[in-house]
Amino acid sequence: MGLLLVYFLWQAVFSHSQSVFGYEKPVMLTYVLGTSVMQALVLSSRSIDVGGQISTGDLSNYLLKPLDYFRYWLARDVADKLLNLAFVIIELGLFIILLKPSLVVPANSGLFLAAIIAAILGMVLYFYLSFLVSMTTFWFVEHNGWPTRFLFQVLIEFVAGALFPLDILPAAVYALTRFLPTSYLLFFPMQIWLGRVNFHDVWFGIGIMLAWILTLQFLVKGVWNRGIRVYEAYGR
Repeated sequence: MGLLLVYFLWQAVFSHSQSVFGYEKPVMLTYVLGTSVMQALVLSSRSIDVGGQISTGDLSNYLLKPLDYFRYWLARDVADKLLNLAFVIIELGLFIILLKPSLVVPANSGLFLAAIIAAILGMVLYFYLSFLVSMTTFWFVEHNGWPTRFLFQVLIEFVAGALFPLDILPAAVYALTRFLPTSYLLFFPMQIWLGRVNFHDVWFGIGIMLAWILTLQFLVKGVWNRGIRVYEAYGR
């Protein structure tokens, strides 16, 4: 339903003009469909359950086992994304067959490969962001992490470009978003796919993504170490 609502919204916007905010109709519709697919892959995460395990004390079961807790949740994330991908292929296939939208494909294999690499890095980036949010439960055990998680999920769709391309924002605001990790979750990979990013900016953006991944990895481990010190296994 979300996909249909956004799709027909932009159909209505383009009913009186073939170009809006510097986007042609096929390009914008491709962006809308593409971000819907990307949301199922990038913005899906099983690490939302980490907060629940901390709150109930179930985390203790994993601390006593010889496994890497981060890799465990990363593996569950990958499995969840593969399942989502199967459903997305079916849903998107039916959507294309029934509505026959005009879609844009990458002009060359280089752009296609760069978009895939950016999407994979976006998944890793979101994993660390999500894990970081879940770990706030160490200090707010009573609310199970969900108020923070809900606020995070609402904001992330807006600042990641799920509702509209970020470059339609005022120039100063858009320039700021280019240095935030959230704009590289959905918006940046789709800009590569649409061919709206030059060669230099592609690698500049991927470099920023790698820098944010390393930064968040360091931050997550630091917060984890502090959280374990105050963890009291409530409910156990």
